[in-house]
Amino acid sequence: MSTAPIQLPPLGLRRASRALRHPNYRRFFGGQFISVIGSWIHSIALGWLIWRLGVSPWLLGMLAFCNQGPILLFGLFTGAIVDRCDRRKLVLCTQVGLTGLVSLLAVLTLSGYITGELAIVIALGLGLISAFDLPGRQALVVDLIERDDLSNALALNSVIFNGARLIGPALGGALVGWVGEGWCFVLIALAYLPLIVFLLRMQVPQRPPAVRRESLLAEIGEGLKYLRSEPEAARILLLVGLCSLTSVPYFSFLPMLSATVLDGGPAGAGILMSITGIGALAAALRLALVDHLPALKPWPLRAALMLGVAQVALSFSHQFWLSALIAAPIGYAILTQNLASNSLLQQQVPDALRGRLMSFYSMMLIGTVPIGAVICGAMAGHLGLPLTTLIGGLTCAMGALLLAARDRFGPRRPHTPAAPPDSPTEL
Repeated sequence: MSTAPIQLPPLGLRRASRALRHPNYRRFFGGQFISVIGSWIHSIALGWLIWRLGVSPWLLGMLAFCNQGPILLFGLFTGAIVDRCDRRKLVLCTQVGLTGLVSLLAVLTLSGYITGELAIVIALGLGLISAFDLPGRQALVVDLIERDDLSNALALNSVIFNGARLIGPALGGALVGWVGEGWCFVLIALAYLPLIVFLLRMQVPQRPPAVRRESLLAEIGEGLKYLRSEPEAARILLLVGLCSLTSVPYFSFLPMLSATVLDGGPAGAGILMSITGIGALAAALRLALVDHLPALKPWPLRAALMLGVAQVALSFSHQFWLSALIAAPIGYAILTQNLASNSLLQQQVPDALRGRLMSFYSMMLIGTVPIGAVICGAMAGHLGLPLTTLIGGLTCAMGALLLAARDRFGPRRPHTPAAPPDSPTEL
């Protein structure tokens, strides 16, 4: 299989999609798009199945924890394991595992043997596999392209995710009503196959073998030591965690916002989510045009401030279409913050630590969501959703300003990169 890049002039749309000139990434891009649409269909079908089975609210809450909790609980370990493994083989194994569990879910559902408890157990298995899959796929992208195209490749990944978010939920809802949850799971399993086939055929440059092999705890400590010696990376991760934690009142409680504050009902929640997705898609396309990664350095902070201000504005809105207008900058800000942070972290991390840093990123991006959901749920029950959203927006903006002030006026110390002596910092 040829891996020579196709030469395309970096103009217009070609400039925005320049990472696709690499055959490996181009095939990975196509396979991911299909599988991410399948993931959105899975989210709709599984949630509907568990609701139809009449399980308790406690189990419904456990479903959300099963999807995201393992990333927080095991992120430190999964990152170290990703750095030990062949990334292509690791992602191949996770995709096969996801396909197997979704296929089991399809068989149990179609045969009538599925129960709420079994569905939760399978969801937990899917969450555990995803704890390896997410940092593994993030780290694998770097092996498929040239470093100059990294930010573009990550932006295109976000185009996939947000484009699928516009298609997947509506398609999932239609399919559940048309063919039922069981056949939805069959289609989801089939959606994983193109990426599996590509990973089987893909050839990537071999990374230099590690000279030493320490214990997992020692390798986790090495990753944390890197963060202590790289305050810029630590600041970026703190911003990611701050934005994810404080944006929970909007993203996790959108149906409640639509129903109780804006009188929009389920249709209104769908419109708000779609407009949020349009804002995020615009951010991904904007970042796809960025040619030089250093230009992204101020973007995470600016996006965090934008998110905080937008949430404060949303907390005062009781008009549906005004809130819909605010939804677009919320989507734009959170995607810009996350994507710019990912690009900057990937650009500066030594390759031998890439899996660990991507696991830290995943913990901040996704692992904080269950914690935020519990905190915001308790606050919304006592204070109401508008005040909870206001507090979240103020916390986001003030936290970003404090991090900026600390970075500008805090004590300076000599910069000493923590790259392992036996691991190159360049790909």
